[in-house]
Amino acid sequence: MKHRIKAVSASVINRASIVSSLTLLALSLLTACNNAPVTSVEKGILSQSIEATGELVSADTVSLMPPVIRRVWQYQVKQLAPEGAEVKQGDLVAQLDTSELTQRLSVKAAKLEATLQDIETSKLRNAQKLEELRLSLAEAKMNLEKADRKYKLSDETVAAIEKVKYQKDAEIAKDKLMLTEQKLALEARSAKQRLAMLTGDRQKFTAEVGQLKRGIDSLTLLAPRPGMVVYGNDSKGNKIKEGQSVFMGDAVLSIPDLSNMLVNMTIPEVEASRVKIGQVLKITLDADPGRVFTGKIIELGAVFRNKSQDVPLVIFDAVASIDKPDTELMRPGMTAKISIDIANEEETLLLSVDAVHYDAGQAFVLTPGLFSDKRLPVTIGAMGKDQVSITSGLALDQEVLLP
Repeated sequence: MKHRIKAVSASVINRASIVSSLTLLALSLLTACNNAPVTSVEKGILSQSIEATGELVSADTVSLMPPVIRRVWQYQVKQLAPEGAEVKQGDLVAQLDTSELTQRLSVKAAKLEATLQDIETSKLRNAQKLEELRLSLAEAKMNLEKADRKYKLSDETVAAIEKVKYQKDAEIAKDKLMLTEQKLALEARSAKQRLAMLTGDRQKFTAEVGQLKRGIDSLTLLAPRPGMVVYGNDSKGNKIKEGQSVFMGDAVLSIPDLSNMLVNMTIPEVEASRVKIGQVLKITLDADPGRVFTGKIIELGAVFRNKSQDVPLVIFDAVASIDKPDTELMRPGMTAKISIDIANEEETLLLSVDAVHYDAGQAFVLTPGLFSDKRLPVTIGAMGKDQVSITSGLALDQEVLLP
């Protein structure tokens, strides 16, 4: 009987020990669950944004290009003002090579000088020739008068043969007078034509010399307004430098208005439907990533294009204003990162992105339980940078485990 009582007592002690152990285990599991990080479902407006890259440009930029000069398509840059330098209106900002035009000017100036000398020589020669013909004409008139008088004064005492001779002399003198008159008229016309031809050459060479002089002057590029010098880019996208050749239509440099800056952006094609004019955006310059500027989209491109030959990503262009540009910091050509705010105005259930898991494409979350975490499938709506919209599966203020 004593042995049976001892066995029952031992059994009761073992059961108590087991219960105590299980209780401690449950408490420890519960404590562990309570220590796991959790987040709650909240209600609000999902903050969404589109990330893009862009480049600063001025809304008012004066570009200086090579002048349009006949038979000149390529120009060499001999001198450039330092990029970033502040210049006043009228300051020299670039000098293009003038050697070719100077050589052409020398040739045309020599031709003009020769033409002017030819005109003076021709005038003297014409005057001398006409004077000689006028003297010949006077002499021919005098000979005609003498021959005509001798013929008219001949009477019966003069032999018939002599009278015929006088008549022939008068006719010859008349013909010589007519011939001299024709020579004089022809020479006068020829002199006039020669002078007209030389005058035309003079006008032509004078115009060409003037054009070349203006062309040479135009190769000195002066600042049309005060501002800052910004170098242009060549066909490869490199900054133009001294000694480099540029072509007609290339912008050697520009003078932008730094108080009116814009951002040229490239937006991926997949985001086209979500980008609208008037949307607010944040701008961060790579040169100063600690500062954030705000702006609005003011223009959307109408044509989609490939980003580059090497990058086949389809994009479209957009332009945004900058609310308060910093004229001391901002310069055209600076690269920037843009975050376009596309938040929906309707409130939805929101949950941290980190709390959502995926299994074969199905979203689920883990909720805390007494002995183990509970897996709940959820339906995800729109996604933001830090939060997602929950359309079904969770309730407001429900707790969800974080990883």
